[in-house]
Amino acid sequence: MDNSSVENNPNEPSPSSLLAFSGNEGNVLRLIAASSRYQFRASDGVLLNVECFGPKYDYKHKNLDVSPNPEGDNKMHKRSMHNSDEWPLLLYVHGICESAETWGVQTLAQYCAKHCWRLIVLELAGHGLSENFGGLGRAACHHFDDLVNHVIEFTDEVSRRFSLSKGFAVCGCSLGGALVAYAVPGILSTTTTQRSNIAGPDFYGIALLAPSLGVNPVAIPPSPIVLALKALTSIIPSKGILTPVEHPANYACPPSSTRNYSGRWPLSTSSMLLELTSNRVPNDVVSGHVQYLMEGLPSLYVVMGDKDEIVPLQSVLDWFDVVPLSSDNGRKMLAILKGAGHGFFHERLKGNNKNNSAFVHLFEHLNKLAKKDFE
Repeated sequence: MDNSSVENNPNEPSPSSLLAFSGNEGNVLRLIAASSRYQFRASDGVLLNVECFGPKYDYKHKNLDVSPNPEGDNKMHKRSMHNSDEWPLLLYVHGICESAETWGVQTLAQYCAKHCWRLIVLELAGHGLSENFGGLGRAACHHFDDLVNHVIEFTDEVSRRFSLSKGFAVCGCSLGGALVAYAVPGILSTTTTQRSNIAGPDFYGIALLAPSLGVNPVAIPPSPIVLALKALTSIIPSKGILTPVEHPANYACPPSSTRNYSGRWPLSTSSMLLELTSNRVPNDVVSGHVQYLMEGLPSLYVVMGDKDEIVPLQSVLDWFDVVPLSSDNGRKMLAILKGAGHGFFHERLKGNNKNNSAFVHLFEHLNKLAKKDFE
């Protein structure tokens, strides 16, 4: 990357920004900070930021750096027995208005450290330290398929960069979950192409946390308002008018983080998500397109709260049921959290809360896929 171009373009992230969760506040809260960062330019020209958690990649055959795990100790477990370059990768894609600095990402980082996985987090275009498409402001999402392509290129970039890893799974929450689901054909294609050229990590499958695969009918405005908002979107896509209000204080980590968007959602973002959840996904379920999208997927793991106020559980069940994988052999699994809402992923880690249960079961599943047993 040409640093001079970053300095001359205010829309591009500054390479001098602190790594995720680093700094004084992160130290006080004993957060696991990102160990490195890299940025890559997608094929459409957008510069995307990626935060990496885990030992330095060239740190071979030595005692590894250890960060506090969820139980609060600094035990090595069995890490010193394993070459960290071979650790499996968990690639994560966040939801609307979020970034790499949330309580959900921090919890993932803690569990990855405990189970010897390397966490790699993509900040979507217009989010965190990633730049946006020309003319769009922060958190203003472009076309859904453009973001899907970014996820595909992200997985390809990571698997090439960490080519010694045993394998990788791709995880997404809310909008990120929908993006990951629709990226499956592209991920499979790039993995197959790469496999034919050079050795690289295996693709284990995907994990979706409260994925945006439906919408509560109560949240859909009357048709005249929807049409009016679509018209405004084409004129002022980055403005927030009659759209939901985002309050990152509920999930920002550390609390002072400025990476997450605050305020009314941009019109383009609301329009994109409404079209996806109210039209595209239901139509794909009925038409059989979901079967096409998921064909060849190694495994699927979905976590939903039964009290999700944003995405109806039944919508996700309808989508899940048509995915052409067998539930008998553990390749397709659905975990329903009793009493959990849409934001369970960002609850601060505590002893027996729903967030903790979700992560325990997620990593049990991931470790089986990676044929790992560190307990």
